[in-house]
Amino acid sequence: MKVVVMAVALLLLHIAILVLFSAQYVIKPFLILMVMTAAGGSYFGETFGTIITRNVVEATLTTTAGESRNLMTTGFITHMVLYGLLPSLLIVWVRIKHRPIFKKILVNTPVILGCVVGFVVLVASDFGAYSSMYRMHRNDIMARLVPYKPVASTVDYFVRHYTERHIVMQPLGQDAVQETVALPEGKKLLTVVVVGETARAQNFSLNGYNRETNPELKKREVIAFTNTTSCGTETSVSVPCMFSPFPRKDYSSAKFKGSENLLDVLQYAGVKVEWWENNTGDKGVADRSKLIDLQNSYDPKYCEGGECLDQILSDYLRDHLKDFDGNTTLVLHMTGSHGPAYYMRYPPEMAQFKPECRTAEFSECEDSQIVNAYDNTILYTDKILSQIIDILKANEDKFVSSMIYMSDHGESLGERGLYLHAAPYFIAPDTQTHIPFITWFSPDYQAVTGTDLSCLRASTAEEASHDNLFHTVLGMMNVKTSVYDRSLDRFAACRK
Repeated sequence: MKVVVMAVALLLLHIAILVLFSAQYVIKPFLILMVMTAAGGSYFGETFGTIITRNVVEATLTTTAGESRNLMTTGFITHMVLYGLLPSLLIVWVRIKHRPIFKKILVNTPVILGCVVGFVVLVASDFGAYSSMYRMHRNDIMARLVPYKPVASTVDYFVRHYTERHIVMQPLGQDAVQETVALPEGKKLLTVVVVGETARAQNFSLNGYNRETNPELKKREVIAFTNTTSCGTETSVSVPCMFSPFPRKDYSSAKFKGSENLLDVLQYAGVKVEWWENNTGDKGVADRSKLIDLQNSYDPKYCEGGECLDQILSDYLRDHLKDFDGNTTLVLHMTGSHGPAYYMRYPPEMAQFKPECRTAEFSECEDSQIVNAYDNTILYTDKILSQIIDILKANEDKFVSSMIYMSDHGESLGERGLYLHAAPYFIAPDTQTHIPFITWFSPDYQAVTGTDLSCLRASTAEEASHDNLFHTVLGMMNVKTSVYDRSLDRFAACRK
């Protein structure tokens, strides 16, 4: 009964809002906007459990054409036609006879007030229960109201985007210097930072997964830190946060835009820095660094349908590593395991786990098939990371090298009815925030820096997070600066 009363109360509140916009040339566009927004929001909510937050709006507006096409499934189009287009056409067809403005005010005002009073009376009928429910589940309730939530999130995005345009960026780490280390003659220090996409720690066999998804990495002397958490649940938050000097509890988009980041500090220290992109963009991290956009290279060897396999990154490293003649940090941004079209993230020969879901329409697949397709993406990531290590090994005559891999966030694969990612952090399941963190060090790197692998292996179960990346990479490149925090350098305690 309480649910029915609350539903009627919310209906009255919505009527009051809609009548408020009942003006000529306004009401029909407004109603169509609300209907189309509600249709889109309800589809993603019902299909994937997605809540349309400001960050989801940002991701939608900044994604690639290929990823957008992946979401244009038969189910999505059918849903939008039935619940969006047809009601909108009905709104267009209905003829509205508008009263003169003053008469409209006289008629509409009592209707609005009556609905508001009705809402208040119904809520007051059991205020204790409703207020308690609202206090306990406020964020969840508001997050699932459509079209309110999508509209509010869109407005929030554009307001913040406009206000943050005027933020003045402050320099960071201008005192940075790279201290001299006794490198073997003619060799340079090289760190490759691989930013993963949508890889969740639970599906890495290095972390205890019961399927062998890391057969190649386990043959190489890598170290997997099994208790690592992300800064966000979507790329637009996590990637900037990873490279910023701010820990997750202090991070915000405004702070990121008001400060330089890890790449800037490395460049102040004289380190050559490049960002190689095979995803939806660097999210502003590489604005002042050299960026190689491989995702838009349209290379037929790797790319189909506007998206490129991650093999393009390892092959580019193999072909261009000889071009670097100084101490260098390279950032490789993978497409990784981005859904829902997992089957497009790996070549056919990597489809070891079958039957796999070969569509972005999850309703056509069993959960086991979705997991199979996802696990194939992890198997492919294993191959790419292993190739990167092998390329670094093949160039040991030129470089003292290391590799660090971190995913930006995890993924839901049907647990608790949720799919994909981007859940608000405060309610995000562990599958979306527990991420893989893997490192590899060449023998020369271990010797030169005094990195003790047995010490690191003994600490793999200790907490780690995106908070560590900024300071850990500075430590790996032997950069000294006032913005470096040794306590956040995940390897410092094992570096003699």
